[in-house]
Amino acid sequence: MIEKEKQIEEILQFVTRHKGSHASHNVCSRILGGEFYGIDEQVINQLKSKLPEIDDNEIESCYYIIK
Repeated sequence: MIEKEKQIEEILQFVTRHKGSHASHNVCSRILGGEFYGIDEQVINQLKSKLPEIDDNEIESCYYIIK
């Protein structure tokens, strides 16, 4: 569980710092689907609420996208 929390935190930090990157948009697309049109604070908040609910394998996939 601690590993998942660490990965989620790193994903959020990456997306927050690199809002325009392909990796950030890929992560948002995987987690939020077509529900976003650019990354802003609202999208970051949606990620914060959805990521803990996502299955461990999908979190790991998103983690590797940003690494």
